[in-house]
Amino acid sequence: MFRKRVWVPILIVLLTVMGCGLFYGRQVAKQSPVKRYNPVEVDTPAAAPKPPPPGESHESGHWHGDEWHTEPHETHSPAPPPQAAEPPAVEAQAPRRVQPTPPAAESPQSRLQSPERDPDFVNPTSTSSNPLFADGVPEHLQCPPELIGAYFKEISSAQVKQLQQIGIEILESWNPNRPLTEVYPAFIEAEKWYHANVDPDRSGLGTAGNRIDWQFQSLLDFPEIGVLAQEDTGRSVAMWLVELGIYSPDFNQFTIADGSGRTFRKDYDKQYVFTWSNYTETADGSESNTFEHKTSMSPESDVTEVVHINLDEITDEELEALSGWNYNINPYTSGHYKLGDNR
Repeated sequence: MFRKRVWVPILIVLLTVMGCGLFYGRQVAKQSPVKRYNPVEVDTPAAAPKPPPPGESHESGHWHGDEWHTEPHETHSPAPPPQAAEPPAVEAQAPRRVQPTPPAAESPQSRLQSPERDPDFVNPTSTSSNPLFADGVPEHLQCPPELIGAYFKEISSAQVKQLQQIGIEILESWNPNRPLTEVYPAFIEAEKWYHANVDPDRSGLGTAGNRIDWQFQSLLDFPEIGVLAQEDTGRSVAMWLVELGIYSPDFNQFTIADGSGRTFRKDYDKQYVFTWSNYTETADGSESNTFEHKTSMSPESDVTEVVHINLDEITDEELEALSGWNYNINPYTSGHYKLGDNR
């Protein structure tokens, strides 16, 4: 990581500087050499004064070039310097527009320090993807405004009962009964967003991260999933955890302890009692030992069925038929499970 963050930029800068130097050197090498001449001072003898014309002397006048003047030298004013040419008129230009300095970028702290809630704030559960709420969610089915942003463990038992009554009405009167193959993928996509954006210090392992208003939104959007949770509780919860990446798809699979190497998947609400025999050779012949192994996925108090499996007699096909779900295949999205199957 240090090499990528420090040495690579430095190497790029060095290569750039070297490239510019080589380019400049090649351009200079192509130019003709510049010859320099140093000025040399030469002492020249002073010229002899020009003799006056006949009949004149140096006291009676003086030369101006080839013209002799008899007037005093002071009376000749030097010629006035030539007038500088008047500068051409400059076309008037529009004043330069100065771009305003853009405001500094808003810091995350300034966004988080909103002193007051927007007075026009709209309860997010006032709309829903549920087609029965195309005209809006009735106010009495919306999340109570005082619970927006709150989490399940932060509310009282009286508030829980109030919310349960609202949830019952939604499931009984506002369920469009869409196919699970249509609803379940959208439900999981929403769940992944909820769990990625909850406050980890206040949430818990529940739908919509146990945030009350998001749980309302989920129930309003997907009442079919609420029915599924009532109808197929254990398996639907496990499949939800697998889809969120919290459980492995093979969490319910284990290798049977009879030494055959066969595997088995446990199911909810069931206890499995495996029995098998082991024959060992003795001095008197052979001896049979019977073994038993009990296992379940749920606590024993939740077990509603005990399944006895004699491994000495059962075939591989029969064993597979008694096995629980393979969570590598989602029965809700694949269409293998339809609402009402377990009613």
